[in-house]
Amino acid sequence: MLWLIVALGIMAAGAVYVYVWRERLGAHGLALAALRTLALASLVALLANVTREVTAGRGPTTVLLDASLSLQAAGGRWRAALDTARTLAAGDGTVLRFGDGVAPLDTAPPTAGRSLAGPALRIAAARGGPVVLVTDGELGDFATLPAELARVADVVLLPRDTLPDAALTDVGVPRAATADDSVTITVTVSTWGALGDSMGALDVSTGTRHLARRSVVLPPAPGTARRSVTLAPGTLAAGTHVLDIRLSAAGDREPRDDLRQRIITVTALPTVVLLASPPDWESRFLARELPRVVRSPVRGYAEITPGRWIDVTTAELVSAARVRQTARQAALVVTCGRPGFTSGAPVAWRWPGDATEGGGAVGEWYVTGPGATPLASRLAAVEWDSLPPLVAVSPTTGSDQTWVVLGARRGRRGPARPVVIARDSAQSRTLVTAGEGMWRWALRGGAALEAYRALLAAGTDWLLGSAAVRGRGRLMAGEVVARGLPVVFQWLGDSAPPTVDLDVTGPDSTRRITLALDAHGAAETHLKPGVYQWRAVSPAGATGLVVVESYSDELHPGPVAAFAPGLVPVRRAAVGVRASWWVFALAIGALVIEWGWRMRRGLP
Repeated sequence: MLWLIVALGIMAAGAVYVYVWRERLGAHGLALAALRTLALASLVALLANVTREVTAGRGPTTVLLDASLSLQAAGGRWRAALDTARTLAAGDGTVLRFGDGVAPLDTAPPTAGRSLAGPALRIAAARGGPVVLVTDGELGDFATLPAELARVADVVLLPRDTLPDAALTDVGVPRAATADDSVTITVTVSTWGALGDSMGALDVSTGTRHLARRSVVLPPAPGTARRSVTLAPGTLAAGTHVLDIRLSAAGDREPRDDLRQRIITVTALPTVVLLASPPDWESRFLARELPRVVRSPVRGYAEITPGRWIDVTTAELVSAARVRQTARQAALVVTCGRPGFTSGAPVAWRWPGDATEGGGAVGEWYVTGPGATPLASRLAAVEWDSLPPLVAVSPTTGSDQTWVVLGARRGRRGPARPVVIARDSAQSRTLVTAGEGMWRWALRGGAALEAYRALLAAGTDWLLGSAAVRGRGRLMAGEVVARGLPVVFQWLGDSAPPTVDLDVTGPDSTRRITLALDAHGAAETHLKPGVYQWRAVSPAGATGLVVVESYSDELHPGPVAAFAPGLVPVRRAAVGVRASWWVFALAIGALVIEWGWRMRRGLP
């Protein structure tokens, strides 16, 4: 606004100079100068569309009703919130429900698995008029909203009553195991209110079969604690199982957050075996990251001294004969260093030991990016220039069936040397890593760790023909989804079709669902709690299993948003001068009057 005042002063001074000083018109000159100043100031204000704050008109009231599951959980006040919203909107007001979306008023019980107020507040602000937010305060996005949006609404706070509750807020189960593995299930137990006992019980079952039970000490409320239960080897037969992990506690008033479900696949033999001799940093990070990108079981062995092998997961001694037998039966063998025997597997990934022992070139080798290979599309998104350099590169030999997957230049100069090569023939499929020091990518974390995982996922996917890494078909979905949240389906690869038809078989029926994929190949659909088997009909080929839990984070008490004390909604808006017709009339009128006056005075 200061610039407008300065411009007005300059224009007024110029007009006075013309009419009073140059034209010598006296009082008439001052009047003409005032008209010119007024006309020019109006034109400048219109060109810049100068805004001013005005009090917003009192349109119909918009009431935003929190319809997340927390309002219907133990201690929730859904009925009071619904009655309050109706009363506030009496007359010409409008009630909108919000959770993970915004919808017109519906008196059905809340079903949303999260409470996002931002979209609802934006819609209400655009409607104009008073806005009232009716909520229990457990809003997932309120702390991140812009200050002007957070102050749009009056808040009616109806916090839930704190009732005794014990919940399994987190569960860790390995995605895959072999039949002779023990399976350790780790849970996080959280408590609120005064429970009737300090002891509870963890039960693990699959279908109608009970697998294990363990008494656990409950943390003092409110509090959390980590507990675990282990299934003995052989408890689960080969196949895919849905594990039910249930917490029992005396006095628990909310049973829906006591049951968690997870999917585990058990195979007779491991799909991937890692052999490290001697163990080094590369093998250590391979043993950690391979199970995170491969859906099938991964077993790792390290030769600590000649002939003495240990399981890298349990650190238990394992006979060389057992290691040899396991490696021989695996679908993919990953070797680090120089194991004393070879598995003879037709699919293998060889990683270097000490590159300097084999005549490797030591230095700072920077990866240049993927070559034209079947793995290129999976690695194209990685920012290779930002990765830590490799410490050495071993010499490699090529053949007609060899592709260079990744190359590297020493000091970013000179010709690139292969650091990962692929060989494919009718008898075998092999990847060879010639670069030493990729473990530094995983150690750094962030984007470098994701690049390391992308390389492992792309390599094992290609070696195993994608059957064990990313599932069958080109469509995948999240395996376990909390109650009230959508099941997200993702198309893998390019050329995603606009729609995909699914047959979804639930606990009591089979129905056809049509997914409309977005520009990123993703689509969402909501399902009720249960176990569902889905199959893509058009295009055909993809199948999967998805579990929608009865659990939701909304069912147990969460943090209440910090509303400003004495919050007064902002009912003012910025309006540009172009919205006022009289400013245009003022500019035109001042110019016309000045022109007419000048003509009467005989001025050009």
